[in-house]
Amino acid sequence: MDPLAERGAATVTPAGDDGDRSGPDFGPSGYLPERASKRARKIVLRAPLGMQWVWAAIVAGAVVLIAGLLFLGRADDGPAPPFRAVGPLTDVGEADLRTIDGTTVLLVTVGGRPRAFDLTGLDEPPVFCPASRRLEAPERVWSLTGRGLGSPSLAEFPTLVSDGVLYVDLSEPLSGPPPSDDTERPACVA
Repeated sequence: MDPLAERGAATVTPAGDDGDRSGPDFGPSGYLPERASKRARKIVLRAPLGMQWVWAAIVAGAVVLIAGLLFLGRADDGPAPPFRAVGPLTDVGEADLRTIDGTTVLLVTVGGRPRAFDLTGLDEPPVFCPASRRLEAPERVWSLTGRGLGSPSLAEFPTLVSDGVLYVDLSEPLSGPPPSDDTERPACVA
């Protein structure tokens, strides 16, 4: 018996409660309203999980595994054309002059990422000067990014490095950075 009822106190029952304290026959008490719990139970009972779900999970896992293996197998192929392999990056000096498919290119590997500069229209190719850490030709100076210091900037070809091999895209040179107004004199080239 309820201790409050023994002392003569009135008990209040919530609206809709018929006094049965055993609790509802669905889910945890108070978790879902009765109507929602009956609907949820019907949804679960109407969708039994059979072997087709097991097979679907196995097939999906196999598809992901095969796609991953194909992706990892092609990762060593290097970039697609129009990129062309120049050679191992270790074989390229600080500033190497190369002719690739009839185009004269200056490959610079110091000062950050490898760069390939288009030397079309230059009388003499620039060389790397360790003292100034710049590219120099007689009467002209460029930074390692190709920015002209008192002269026009160098156009650059896109480059990539994959597995230690340098690749260059010779299809179209990109315009260089805007030239600087600072006029520099060559330190190494006379």
